[in-house]
Amino acid sequence: MTKFEFYQEVEILPNCLYAEYIGKKGVIMGIGEEDGVIYSYAVSLLDGESGLCFSPDCLKPTGKQFKREDFY
Repeated sequence: MTKFEFYQEVEILPNCLYAEYIGKKGVIMGIGEEDGVIYSYAVSLLDGESGLCFSPDCLKPTGKQFKREDFY
């Protein structure tokens, strides 16, 4: 099981290396995993920016879960 699930809403934490994204919310759209280790999550921000990757420790769940059909 991953720390976050696909289409789960997350918030970018202050320890993120990219200050311009701190505090923004987005949705998990991809999971970077190799040999059972999760290295990153692909996040699409709710403001429209997509294709961003963050390490798991830079994200926290908001408690909101979207569905695949909300995006496709």
